[in-house]
Amino acid sequence: MNKFDLIIVGGGAAGMMASISFKRKYKNRSVALIDRTFALGRKILVCGAGRCNITNINLSEDTTKYYYGAPKFFIQSIFDQFGFEDIKNFFIDLGIPLYVERKTDIGKMFPITDQAKSVTALLEDEIQRLGVEIFLNTEVIRIKKESNLFILDTKNIGQNNKNCEIKFGSEFLILSAGGKTYPALGSNGSGYNLAMSLGHRLIKPVPSAVPLESKNTLSQQLQGLKFEMTVTSIIEDKKVKTRTDDVMFTQYGFSGPAILNISREISIHINRKGGKDVKVMLNFLPNYTFNEALKLLETRWNKRPEQTLEKSLYGLFPNKFSEVFLKCIDFKPYISVNKLSENDKITLAKYLTEFIVSITGTRGWNEAEFTAGGIDTSELKPFTLESKIVDKLYFCGEILDVDGDVGGFNLSWAWASGFVAGLLN
Repeated sequence: MNKFDLIIVGGGAAGMMASISFKRKYKNRSVALIDRTFALGRKILVCGAGRCNITNINLSEDTTKYYYGAPKFFIQSIFDQFGFEDIKNFFIDLGIPLYVERKTDIGKMFPITDQAKSVTALLEDEIQRLGVEIFLNTEVIRIKKESNLFILDTKNIGQNNKNCEIKFGSEFLILSAGGKTYPALGSNGSGYNLAMSLGHRLIKPVPSAVPLESKNTLSQQLQGLKFEMTVTSIIEDKKVKTRTDDVMFTQYGFSGPAILNISREISIHINRKGGKDVKVMLNFLPNYTFNEALKLLETRWNKRPEQTLEKSLYGLFPNKFSEVFLKCIDFKPYISVNKLSENDKITLAKYLTEFIVSITGTRGWNEAEFTAGGIDTSELKPFTLESKIVDKLYFCGEILDVDGDVGGFNLSWAWASGFVAGLLN
């Protein structure tokens, strides 16, 4: 048996941080970091389109505003110990200066290299420098606790020694095996079964920050087109969340940052609760109300009364959108704007600011960025992330029922919860 003081199952962002936190505090104690894939931090490499959105500057102002799942006090208890400044300084100390992306006001922070590879390489370098033992291509298939020792049965799933079984033992155990997003990169939900085998409860995971499916003419005819708009989720006739950002029309429906940011509640309603009656309201003139939109259009029409309706919308929207949109709402694209009735003008302004489409479902785990759901945090001790059920068992990262908005908040949770778990307080 390979015996260690601590074993960490899952070598993603949270698990890597936990190993560093542990070894910096307990220099002479041993730790093994076990991952079922061939490399550490593989999901980090796809974060922020390969640039690695490490954190978000807004985390310094209202930490819990951007998180869901666990109670606010639980989330705050972790960030009180390792918050925005700590995350930023950790990476600067590691040799990774950060910058705030200015093309939006979302507050995303990236490494100045704009390369996730810089982040994973220096994290792994620090892990090796501290003396963490790494076991890759190693899948944990069973965990049991005998007296004061966790016994882990594993199998090697690499190309060599395939299915070779290895046994590990440790006094302390951290489960950081991730959620279910991007299963090809290692997060297949297997950590949930390990946690449940030790007595923990699972809140059904569903894909979050996920594209939405909708059968509508606009999506079909405008697929591939992307531009900024304001979107609002409507569940059972109740407006739930509004965001302004890019939306992309796709063959199956809608994607883009704005859609991903309103998808969580929709996914829970459809995929966890089995609910229906879901809609999305699109405002193609972001931040314009109906009255403001009508005034904007009338100003343009009064200036060029002989212009066709289609061309009167050029400049406000991509050219391709105008003709497709007008035909979709039964308006003639080539009519002169001076022939529009007052009712026509009101109707058009209404459609441009409050266009309703029905949502039939969400895309799956391969296209979702985050997991909503996971191990029930009510069964963990706030401030330490230790299990209330099994002594010396800790959790961190996406395996827990904690998820955040798009923009670096989920990685921030991974860093913070991994740091706290690794302290073994």
